[in-house]
Amino acid sequence: MTAQMTPLTVGPEDPRYIELSHSDNHRFTVEPAQFVLPVTPDETVAALRGAVSDGRGVACRSGGHCGQDFVGTPRRDLVLDLHNLNGVGLSEDGLGVRIGAGATVDQAQKALYRRWNTVLPLGACSAVGMGGLVAGGGYGPLSRRLGLVVDHLRAVEVAVVDESRQVRLVTARADDTGDLGELFWAHTGGGGGNFGIVTAYEFRSPEHLADGPVGLPRASGRLHVQKIMYPWAALDEQAFITLLRRFFEWHERHSAPGTPESSLFATLFVQHRSSGFLQLMVQQDADVDPEGGILREFVASLTEGTGAVGIPRGGVMSWLTGTRYMSQADCGDVMGARSASKSAYHRTTPTDDQFAVLHRHLNSDHPGQASYVMLNSYGGEINRRDPSDTVAAQRDSIAKSSWFSAWQDAGQDGLHLGWLRGLYEEFFAGTGGVPAVGDRTDGCYINYPDADLLDPARNRSGQPWHHLYYKDNYARLRSAKRTWDPLDIFHHRMSIEP
Repeated sequence: MTAQMTPLTVGPEDPRYIELSHSDNHRFTVEPAQFVLPVTPDETVAALRGAVSDGRGVACRSGGHCGQDFVGTPRRDLVLDLHNLNGVGLSEDGLGVRIGAGATVDQAQKALYRRWNTVLPLGACSAVGMGGLVAGGGYGPLSRRLGLVVDHLRAVEVAVVDESRQVRLVTARADDTGDLGELFWAHTGGGGGNFGIVTAYEFRSPEHLADGPVGLPRASGRLHVQKIMYPWAALDEQAFITLLRRFFEWHERHSAPGTPESSLFATLFVQHRSSGFLQLMVQQDADVDPEGGILREFVASLTEGTGAVGIPRGGVMSWLTGTRYMSQADCGDVMGARSASKSAYHRTTPTDDQFAVLHRHLNSDHPGQASYVMLNSYGGEINRRDPSDTVAAQRDSIAKSSWFSAWQDAGQDGLHLGWLRGLYEEFFAGTGGVPAVGDRTDGCYINYPDADLLDPARNRSGQPWHHLYYKDNYARLRSAKRTWDPLDIFHHRMSIEP
């Protein structure tokens, strides 16, 4: 390792500081003494070593899409921004792919496809950074067919700090045992900012080693894609409830892995009435079903007999074009927005009474053009694994939901936070205001962190926040934390406790 490194630093006097001080959620600002933008893992280690030696508080980020203030609070002296660690290339043994922690989903998807005609089940938000996405488990439109992102993870390269404050770069692999094996496992859903600074991941899928030049799944030749708008004006309360209930019931019937239906993924944006529409985004592998019958039957089943009519767009597209057509980019009104989000895993279909709660809140007199509940397909190949195989323990759900509101004016923080909390807590009133681990729900997703779960007035389930995210895997995570971050250098409001 080169001893002398001088990575790029940006202080308050630099015009780039203003841009760097804002992550995706503008409710929070990140204002360290300086940002460091390393280009190599060695530069990352050098910057971390200097900060630790001087006793300075340090944090890191990749894409900056964490919904909570885990980077800026407590106030840091130095923030490592990893955007420039964005390389995508072959792993050292040539059997898999190495992706830098600062690469975005879009960068990774394009490189995998254009270089090797391969894919990973990455998310639909194209600007999200791989560093946090993978650390939290990671899922996307291909997950029903291919599992979670971490189901393809084979190594993690991470800068760690030992009890004598020495910094070193280690690589933990899936076949490691002992402490290294625990460090690898901790990065299969333990969340970011807990054990060290990830500089790169390696991916390889043993079952796909014979498929091509690298051991990852082949991309499909074509996708059936549809975006369908359902005007609020054409949906009475019963049609609304029926649409949502059938979305869940279809997934309840088709949650098993290995079926043709697992090649379908759908996102239903249940938006506030002031937006004018509900929007369904659905894609299905045309190599599995060339005629698109699975997609057509799914879409038709949602509104049959209700009188509601959707306005469709889309068609058959090549894989990368279809993926980009369905992606959610950082642009438009979400830029510069303040936001809040919550999440839930669903094991069964919610009740009609719960859907009526959702209808009432989304139909209320609320300035909620950017307020919605996002319902995502789950199950399929995700559900093949045991909950302890990876930290991501939710392995028998049928759907995942994200509860979201965005706004521009800081003076409206209380209004929007209150609306979102009221909706979420009333929807899950039967389980203490949160989707408690139980028969119908299975907790929350750490990549959509929600600090309200720390508050016993908001989380009345009797289950601590860490059980909602990690379930029975939390004790093992704490053990890994004590081994690999004994000084608790890497911490935030919802980090793993030593």
